[in-house]
Amino acid sequence: MSTPTPAGSEPNELELFDRLPDSLPDGLLACRVCGALVPGQGEYARAHWDWHEASNGA
Repeated sequence: MSTPTPAGSEPNELELFDRLPDSLPDGLLACRVCGALVPGQGEYARAHWDWHEASNGA
């Protein structure tokens, strides 16, 4: 597990995801909020978290 961020600071998007075991496809992250599988490379994790923070996000 990752370490918590100080209160009031923007979280690192990777702290909001769990890395999947090595037996599953490389680089996939699991969102701790909704369970979605998100590619770990590129900006996918940040874009997914931005969706959660959007006014119409879940």
